[in-house]
Amino acid sequence: MQWRWYGGAVGLILIALLWIGGLAPAAAEEKWGPFRGRIVDVETGQGIPGAVVLAIWLEKVPTPIEMHTRFYDAREVLTGPDGTFEIPRRPPPFFTFRILEPTFKVFAPGYAEDRWVVTPSAGQALVDPTLIEMRRLKTREERLNALSRASPPTSVPLEKMCLYIQAQNREARNLSIGVLPECPK
Repeated sequence: MQWRWYGGAVGLILIALLWIGGLAPAAAEEKWGPFRGRIVDVETGQGIPGAVVLAIWLEKVPTPIEMHTRFYDAREVLTGPDGTFEIPRRPPPFFTFRILEPTFKVFAPGYAEDRWVVTPSAGQALVDPTLIEMRRLKTREERLNALSRASPPTSVPLEKMCLYIQAQNREARNLSIGVLPECPK
């Protein structure tokens, strides 16, 4: 009799875990993409071709003392001639609750982010129409500061951000400074 109860309890726990792991509120669906937007020069309104958009997903990892995060995945794209981009939808894992909403890094040589305009204003960035306005940097000092602030995230493996590193290295060469290690081929 006890064995049957134990087996039933394990079954209920497994069902509960599958149910919780499969839960994805309607808004959470957007954490897998697709993500779209347009990157423009704030002064001219013209699209910025060749800018890089990097989406980074982190995973919550429980430990005996506290919750930690670790790299889960990253996707990156270049903007087209008119400054538009799309990061295709990423298939969600079976258990989605441990994966955090993605964070995004944007880099365009010679520019710094000014602001993100999402329509409607309460909308979700890169899911609802999103315009990323960037300000052209005029001095070498501004460009050096922007390059240092946009350094690649250390948690992301090099091979997952090749376009980002190439764009940063292009800017570093333009400024005659050292470059980052290239992506493994």
